[in-house]
Amino acid sequence: MKEKLLRIDRSRILGPVKPMHGVGGGPVTANFTFDASERFRAAGIPFGRTHDIEYPFGSGEFVDIHCIFPCFEADTDDPASYNFTFTDEYLRLMREAGTEPFYRLGSSIEHQSIKRHIHPPRDYKKFADICSHIVAHYNEGWANGFHWDIRYWEVWNEPDIPQCWTGSEEQIFELYRAVSTVLKREHPDIKVGGLALTSPWSRMFEPFLKYVKEHGCPLDFVSWHGYCHTPGQAVEASNIVSSALDRYGFSGVQSIYDEWNYVVRWDDTIQASIDLHKTAFAASFMAAVISSVQSTRTDMLMFYDAQVLMSSWNNLFVPKPMTTHGAGRDVDVLKGYWALYAWNKLYKAGTQIACSSDEDIYCTAALDKNGDVLIYISFYNDDEGFDRTPPLPAKVTIDLPGMHLSELRIVDDTHDLDTAEAQGNSFVMQGNSFALARLSI
Repeated sequence: MKEKLLRIDRSRILGPVKPMHGVGGGPVTANFTFDASERFRAAGIPFGRTHDIEYPFGSGEFVDIHCIFPCFEADTDDPASYNFTFTDEYLRLMREAGTEPFYRLGSSIEHQSIKRHIHPPRDYKKFADICSHIVAHYNEGWANGFHWDIRYWEVWNEPDIPQCWTGSEEQIFELYRAVSTVLKREHPDIKVGGLALTSPWSRMFEPFLKYVKEHGCPLDFVSWHGYCHTPGQAVEASNIVSSALDRYGFSGVQSIYDEWNYVVRWDDTIQASIDLHKTAFAASFMAAVISSVQSTRTDMLMFYDAQVLMSSWNNLFVPKPMTTHGAGRDVDVLKGYWALYAWNKLYKAGTQIACSSDEDIYCTAALDKNGDVLIYISFYNDDEGFDRTPPLPAKVTIDLPGMHLSELRIVDDTHDLDTAEAQGNSFVMQGNSFALARLSI
């Protein structure tokens, strides 16, 4: 059996543990049928991004601009022009579960051949005014609204693909300029950004930063996506974003990676996702990415997706079987859920310390207020893609003099963050699994 060594240095403080366990969507989905609120609370899900909400089944009622403001010719100052009802309830339930909405302003993806809502608005100024009224409704009480202090407001989603935007590069940049300028003028305390491009390699990525710089547009964060099958790919994407931000003078702008999941090739995406999403492989992949991106410049991650009906992309939840009484609202968790749940333990501990490891082991260590060290460990390998033959089991030893392993929990094919046995500071991990360890003095 191979041996793997983890080296922990409590004296090297690296900074805060970041909110890498955000998700797409909220806890109560399928038109308020399935309720994962308790699971969200237990995992401390920090952010829920409001993109593709209830897609496609509820896309006439939730979040999207055309759902909230259905008649573009209507008066933007008249509360009667707006349909907030379903979105109010969706966000209320999200907040009750302890999750902060990360609000995407725009439209959900349209895979159908006839596009309806992803065209450039007829009037950019009016579109920006509608967005401003939405912010006012949720943060300033306008139109019988709320004072929820929703901080993040993202302009559009993936305008670099034809399923999300039928206009030109120049048109989406102009729309961003219109919306960001109005929002920061009318609501200076919020954070505005975008464009949630498909990847840092997108043809629009650097031109967008250049446009924002040249036109003096507000930019509190840049959001972007990156589907991958190795942690190294996620790290490379994160570093490209960081370098570009520095190069254009945006070193203080947040980098938000708000869509990610396992993809090897887009021509076999759905089957690949369905095959893995109930497995320890998925959990190990998620943990490896989360741990790796924590140590980059990226400020937060949001896994796509937490909505129950997004079965091809949801590695977190499945509906419980309906009972004879029709009460099937609760959900069961998949193994991927535990990757987010376990990360929350480090997030609450708060302080990242130095941790290094041998090949195929990805780890993050955190120091809590009581002096204990928590270690988030993934033993993951999928360098070839689709060749999911797991590595052989390995003996993992934690090198941290003066501290002993006081708790060990494992997620693999037969464990769901269950307590596992150890010998001193050593234990066995199956290939493509992950663990949460606690060391005490």
